[in-house]
This record gives sequence, structure tokens and C-alpha cells, in this order.
Amino acid sequence: MNAFKRLGDIISSNINSALDKAEDPEKMIDLSIKKLEDSRCDIRAAIAEKSAEKSAYEKKLEGEREAIARWTERARLAVGKGRDDMAREAIAAKQDLEKSAKDDQNLISSLGNVLISLNETLSKIEEKLSEMKAKSAELKARARSAKERIKANEAMAKSSDAQWLRKIEELNSRIERWEAEANITAPAENKTMTFEEMEKEEAIEAELRRIKENA
Repeated sequence: MNAFKRLGDIISSNINSALDKAEDPEKMIDLSIKKLEDSRCDIRAAIAEKSAEKSAYEKKLEGEREAIARWTERARLAVGKGRDDMAREAIAAKQDLEKSAKDDQNLISSLGNVLISLNETLSKIEEKLSEMKAKSAELKARARSAKERIKANEAMAKSSDAQWLRKIEELNSRIERWEAEANITAPAENKTMTFEEMEKEEAIEAELRRIKENA
């Protein structure tokens, strides 16, 4: 019974762990059912084996009891005939059979207790198996729902305001870097006048001075 309880605890723990870790709980449910079915087969095989063993000892005990009755009758017969030597022989054979019969009776009782325990365990496993199969669809639906919620939460996290703000900041930084690179590579404006421009400007100023002097 303790072993069965541990098995049930392990199955429940595995299912909960699978749900928590977002593994494949549907496969875990099927695996748990398969394990219960395997355990049921093992216990049925053990019941069949112990039942056959118990039946063999019961048959042996029946033969021993019949032999005990025969040797008891022979001892009486020998005493009635005045053959104490034969009576002693019959009594010794009877006592050996009684000891063997007692040992066999203890074995039969022990096997009976084992069969009771095995049948109780089998009953509990079959009950648990029926429950698991009945709830399998519900558990799988819950598992699928949990996985979908996890996916939805992940999608929301990817499209959250914080994510968008970070993307915008990254884009802004990239644009500023591009602008800085453009300023570095752009040709600088030439503020130095050429000789032709200086001569032209000087000619204009000289002409302006002459006009003013003749005015």
C-alpha cells in the first residue's frame, strides 16, 4: 500500500513538474497511464504465481493429512496386534508428517496474506487507472491551455512597451551614429578666398573709390 501511495505521489509530482516547466505534459499523462497499466500487469502476474504456489501447498497439505490419518490407524492396528515396534514406526512417520503439514499450513497462511495485499494493491491501481483515464482529456486540455497561456505571455513580453521603447532608443542611437559619421566624412566648407576673387574684389573697391573722388 505504501509502495502504491509513493507511485501515485510520483505520478502527480511528474505531471505538476511538467506543467510548471512547460514540458510536454500530455505525453507525461500518457506515460503515467502506461506505467499504471504495466504495474497492473506485474501485480496480476504476481497474483497468478502466488495463487498457483498456494494451491500446490494446499494440495500437498491435503495429501499429508490423509497420510497422517493412515499412519494413525496403522499405529492403532499394530498396538492391537501387540506389535509395539510397528506401532512406534507408524507413530514416527505420523509425527514427521504432522511437522511437515504444520510448516505447509504456515506457508499457506503467509501466501494467503500476500495475496490479500496484492489484490488490495491491484484494486487501488485499477481505481487509480480508471480515474486517470477518465480525467485524461481534462488534464490534457488543462495542459494545452497552460502551454497556450505561456506562449501568449511570451508574445506579450516581446511586444511590451518596454521592448518598443528599447527598440526606439536603439534606432535613435543608430541614427545619431549615422549623422555623426556623415558629418565626419562630409567635405568641409572652404572659407579661403581665391586669388581671382581677391583681385576682383580689389578692382571693385578701386573703381568705387574713383567714382567717389570724381563725384
